[in-house]
Amino acid sequence: MADARAVQDAAASDLGAEYMELVARAYHPGRSGDLQLLVSPFNSANYAAESLSLVPQDPRTSHASVWMYLERIPLVVYGPGIVQRSDSAERVSLADLAPTTAQLVGFDGWPGGRDGRVLPGLSVTGRIPKIVVTYVFDGGGWNVLRHWPDEWPHLKRLMGEGANYRNALTGSFPSITACAHATIGTGTFPRTHGITGHNIRADASGSRKTYREPGNADPSDILAPTLADLYSDASGNRVWVGEVGYQVWHIGMIGFGGPNRGADEKPVGVYWNEGMGSWAPHNPALFRLPATVPGLDVFEAHQTDFAAKESSLTSSGWDRQFDPSGGRSPCCSPPVVQYQHDLLVATLDSEPIGAEGPSLLYTTYKSPDYTGHVYNMYSDWEGLMLRTVDEQLGRLVEELEARYPGEYVLMVTADHGQCPLPDAVNGVRLDPIQLTRSIEEAFGAGPTSVVQDVWPSEVYMNVPGLRDAGASLDDVAAHIRHLTYRQNLGPYVPRNAIEQDLLDDPEFSAVFASTWLDRLWDVSRFGDTIYTGQDVDPGIPPASLNL
Repeated sequence: MADARAVQDAAASDLGAEYMELVARAYHPGRSGDLQLLVSPFNSANYAAESLSLVPQDPRTSHASVWMYLERIPLVVYGPGIVQRSDSAERVSLADLAPTTAQLVGFDGWPGGRDGRVLPGLSVTGRIPKIVVTYVFDGGGWNVLRHWPDEWPHLKRLMGEGANYRNALTGSFPSITACAHATIGTGTFPRTHGITGHNIRADASGSRKTYREPGNADPSDILAPTLADLYSDASGNRVWVGEVGYQVWHIGMIGFGGPNRGADEKPVGVYWNEGMGSWAPHNPALFRLPATVPGLDVFEAHQTDFAAKESSLTSSGWDRQFDPSGGRSPCCSPPVVQYQHDLLVATLDSEPIGAEGPSLLYTTYKSPDYTGHVYNMYSDWEGLMLRTVDEQLGRLVEELEARYPGEYVLMVTADHGQCPLPDAVNGVRLDPIQLTRSIEEAFGAGPTSVVQDVWPSEVYMNVPGLRDAGASLDDVAAHIRHLTYRQNLGPYVPRNAIEQDLLDDPEFSAVFASTWLDRLWDVSRFGDTIYTGQDVDPGIPPASLNL
């Protein structure tokens, strides 16, 4: 046991205090997996279906890790006549958005003791806005922006004219959508809000999908009320709050909805139902659509316009190598992004924005992230989707100026960066199937496997079964800590999809057992990280934004 814990101590010392703080913020004993997996820089953790279908130069990647190239995100607060121009290199995080929004709208019911703080140095005139809009580029972190420096001119303009925070981080591990959006909504990290991943502990049998199923989402998974919850409740449901996103993970910004309210009194909470090809409430018992929703003919018109452009793009050499399940998701092309903007405009026009006090509107554009997962952040498709979301940002500023001149604030950020193509940056892939087999071979499969579920950043274990095998979680963490790429390759991986020069490279920089994390109190003792250099941490972007 002592030696097993020493392996984790050594890994934590290598990571250093800064990274260990991100890990500590993420661990929730009732929700987190039994093993936390920190893949080495530029490695990508597969899902099982991806491992079974790998192709050479496979573009599919995961960003469920801790490294600064994933953590660094843009953050700008823009509000002509309300927010004064400024530039800051002070460290901030997504947890700071909620308390800052509360101050902007004059809400004095924001609870003390939460992780976030009002953004330092934010200078405002004191005028109360009619609306505060939070606009999220999903997967639009700084490593993506740096790779595509000419595709976000509208965001760049807002950075130059608003309050720009260049040293912003997601703020916790892993840097993924569900965790980050709950942090935006609650002003807390996963250790408090409980959204520790896209899957959370269900019971002794393992994990389940966070928020359960789209269309019947259960936001009670969030363990702390969001700003939207607190603000709406304090007003007696008079102030307007709403969220327009693409998928269920974005529900963390808006919160619990209106379980005890009439159909027309519930907050707007919207996702894109891919099966139906239309907008839908996250859960009709808790949320509703805006009073006006643009017809599908509007979406079809966008599709028609793009179809002509797409043929010219692909014929000029754009990659079409990889269409998942035989077809590309609508999230990977501009029409649904444009249609989401149409829905935002319809919301502004049909809802009582600012009628009973400042309104809160949250929106996330999923396309940059989804496209990066499918085609990788280096693909031309990624540049196209980043540009398309930036164009909608420019359109939204025009709409806000036309409706609420001098009476709006727009907060623009991202939830995380993306994993570069591992083949291009000396990274390797983690296969959950082989990881399961490695653990079972060492600690016994028995009548019931000691492994319950493996996800990109964590493992849920059958702890009683492991105990019966005479082992502990610390033993498992120490055993797989030095697992190599060679040891993690399945027989189903094509030889030409294997990185032959990297066979002895480690899969992990650290593996932490929950029993070790339970005793993680003071991270300052870990000192500086050994993971330095611009490849792992690109650093704070320059004030000039000359990237």
